[in-house]
Amino acid sequence: MKPENEQISLLVLGVSGGAGHVYHGDCSSSFLILKNDEPLVLVDLGLGVIQALKYYVYSLPETVVITHNHTDHAGELPVVLRVEESLGRRLNIMAAAPVSERLQRHRMAEHAELYQPGELASWISPEPETCIPLVDDLSITFHAAQHSELCFGFVISRSNGTGKIPLIGYTGDSGYLPSLYEKISCCLVSIFDARPKGNQWHAGMEELDAFLNKCILKGHAYIIGHGVDVQNIPEHDRMMRPGQIIHIPEID
Repeated sequence: MKPENEQISLLVLGVSGGAGHVYHGDCSSSFLILKNDEPLVLVDLGLGVIQALKYYVYSLPETVVITHNHTDHAGELPVVLRVEESLGRRLNIMAAAPVSERLQRHRMAEHAELYQPGELASWISPEPETCIPLVDDLSITFHAAQHSELCFGFVISRSNGTGKIPLIGYTGDSGYLPSLYEKISCCLVSIFDARPKGNQWHAGMEELDAFLNKCILKGHAYIIGHGVDVQNIPEHDRMMRPGQIIHIPEID
């Protein structure tokens, strides 16, 4: 069972793509996992994320999960790792092994003449479909997505003494991929990538809509997507909005 008075929640930092930040100053797609309103895990570190953390008055947690190496999901990583290292902090960067290799080889290349990636962070690089500890009593399993860059969604679970309860599922950026959706939809909060007009690399909202109704908790299935007018999303719509807080449902 969940310890008494303990609340896990998500703060949506941004829902934009790389162009949304470069041309309009919007925060890239990212969310912060909180435990009793304290930062626990950051998911993705694209352009604008650190400023969003400051805007919502939250600190950068020790553990960062990266889904893939696109700029809107990992663009701030090299600068942040160098700055935090200079302040005496060594962040834990967790990504599926194929993504971790690309991050260290390519994303971190701007520091190559001065630092090796392992000097600036602790890299935790599990193989896909392998459950490993995340933080506290949480664990994470990465699952392959369908995207133009190697990308892995994930399921974050919590031990309840007799097994693991899937709390948070996120597809990362992905085209329509039912095999991935089956895993994500088993979570208490399920987050799916979709766009108003889908393509091979991003599911379309219409093709995803029927699947959302199959989620274990229909009221806790959400869409995170670029190209939507976040100022006019209805309060109870499935589209995630910057500043939105999503509470993980109580576990009996």
